[in-house]
Amino acid sequence: MIKLSEVIDALDFTNDEIEYYYNPDDSKIFMSNIGEIETLNEDELDELFEKSIMLPTRYDINEYSMMEDFIETINDVKLYNQLCIAINGPGAFRRFKDTCINFEIIEDWYKFREKKYKEIAINWCKENNIDYEE
Repeated sequence: MIKLSEVIDALDFTNDEIEYYYNPDDSKIFMSNIGEIETLNEDELDELFEKSIMLPTRYDINEYSMMEDFIETINDVKLYNQLCIAINGPGAFRRFKDTCINFEIIEDWYKFREKKYKEIAINWCKENNIDYEE
């Protein structure tokens, strides 16, 4: 059994260079580039990755899509328009966050994002038949 919070933490730190895996033998999550696995020989390393299950990547998570979904929950037309403008072009994530701060809805965004990450984590556990606890 795995703690959902551990899955969510790993999802939160996933990026282009770091991927996370779940080892069903010890119910632990590990980074693909951690020093601990450097001590394994090539066969042990192959075996570890063969039996492990990859967590969703940043492309699976798609935080840009989360921002779009969040914007759709906004009823204030001015704020809605400002957020739509913010997510266009390079620097979209920074502008989106700054706009949320300026309009004092950053906590709403964080709660929405946290809920989405939890949904992704639960779906991943279910798809891979992994028991989890809240």
